[in-house]
Amino acid sequence: KDYTLRVSAGATQCLYYTGAYHLPNRCSISTVTLFYELLVHQAKMEKLADLEARVQNLEKIKLKIPSDKQGDVTKDEISAISRARHHVESKKCYSASWKWVPKDYYSKQLDQRSVILGARSPMQLCKALLMENRSVEAKQFDRLNAQFYLVVVQYGAELNTKKLEIEVRALKPLQERLEASKFNFRLASAEDNDRLTGYVHNSVTPFGMIAQATVPIILASAVVKDIKFMFMGGGHVDLKLGMAVDEFVKATGAFVLDVSDSRR
Repeated sequence: KDYTLRVSAGATQCLYYTGAYHLPNRCSISTVTLFYELLVHQAKMEKLADLEARVQNLEKIKLKIPSDKQGDVTKDEISAISRARHHVESKKCYSASWKWVPKDYYSKQLDQRSVILGARSPMQLCKALLMENRSVEAKQFDRLNAQFYLVVVQYGAELNTKKLEIEVRALKPLQERLEASKFNFRLASAEDNDRLTGYVHNSVTPFGMIAQATVPIILASAVVKDIKFMFMGGGHVDLKLGMAVDEFVKATGAFVLDVSDSRR
């Protein structure tokens, strides 16, 4: 913007501005000064907005967001993807592989999804479910008796909440074990999911969660038994993360528990 301020010899001044704002030719110095400061502030904000837009574009390039998706990915989504990738990189997960999928990915059958991801079997496709123990009474965080757990199971299997309750209860030594009535796992609400993981439905990943320190991860033992390489959410609905199972367990410190049943 081009701003020009002209002060008269008396108590009035004129402001000429090439933009869309105009003042009367004669008005008080205080009014013109305030208006001029407002215009300068606006110019700074416009420059800041332009800088933020450039930074976002650089972030999209760094995150390898496909050109056909860049216009649709929001600032919050960029932040979520960055969070997930940074966590994976910080854990030195060298087997990690990021894959962008078509928008109609979830309308396809599991075998079709596995082809898109380059998986050998649909059993390699996993999902992360935030589960809440609604009967927990612990006032301080306890990894062995937490209110929330992120449970990773295969799409080709289903989570067995009764098994989950038994397995989590058994995490503590026998002499410290709580009564079975203190465990009642249910799928967490969408609000709690967004608040604790920082990811929306179908984009949840065990990496880079907002509440990473207070949401322990459980990996279904069937995953370790059946496959060597797994795919999961990558922080965006259209982004998936592949990783060696043993590297996943090491990086997340996940409990490997018998919590699922095969659909076969």
